[in-house]
Amino acid sequence: MLMKIVTYVLIALLVVTLGAAAFFYLNYYQPMAADYARMKAGIPELDKAKAELKKIKEKESKETAWLSPAVDAVSSSLSNEIKNGKAEVLTAGNKVIVNIAEDELFMPGSYTFIKDDRLRRVLDSLLRDEKVKGKIITIGNTTQSVPAHGKGRKKIPAKDARTLAADRSAALVKYLEKSGVSQDALVAAAYSSKQPEIGFKLKDHKTVIIIENPPATPSSAIKQGASKEAPATKASTTASAAPQKQPKGIPIQPAQPKTN
Repeated sequence: MLMKIVTYVLIALLVVTLGAAAFFYLNYYQPMAADYARMKAGIPELDKAKAELKKIKEKESKETAWLSPAVDAVSSSLSNEIKNGKAEVLTAGNKVIVNIAEDELFMPGSYTFIKDDRLRRVLDSLLRDEKVKGKIITIGNTTQSVPAHGKGRKKIPAKDARTLAADRSAALVKYLEKSGVSQDALVAAAYSSKQPEIGFKLKDHKTVIIIENPPATPSSAIKQGASKEAPATKASTTASAAPQKQPKGIPIQPAQPKTN
């Protein structure tokens, strides 16, 4: 009798154990095994994504490596103007922005330079420095309209703000070109008299110099161009005995920045 009870107890324990094992297998082991399989299958894609992210970070690091040395050089050269509130140097994204009060370079209401050319010589030296070599340099100005003044033959007509800003930018660009700054790097711009509030100390009546990397052609555009040319190449190699004249390709050149 005792042996039967023991046997029944052992059988009951075995059934419970098997049930627990089955429950664990179905509810825990199988889902975990499936998750592991999916994770293992996704490891190559994860490694690929990590490699791409590393390349992007390295590229960004190379593209922005020039910023700190350039800011240091500009800030050092304009230290007196910055101290006196006549200039400021900032970075925005991958750009160095230099704001200079208009009276540090130009006569009031005119695009004529002031007699003291020290600051112009400083800018010339800075913009020819190796730290900004190969960069696009935009020279812009923002000022107010000038009313007509004087009488008779000596009367000077009024000039709107945008025109005066454009004249000042053109004058400074021409000066820098004559001083040796690459004309391919220089762009002249004229801003409106009302500038948005974006954190500058010098908000208007200023010369703005923006130094940035030149725009790069997206690799996807190059690939698309190559794929479009492929069918024409294939057609020429499989032409019949009476070949037809192939149209000449149109050379594509990068757009050049306009100089006002």
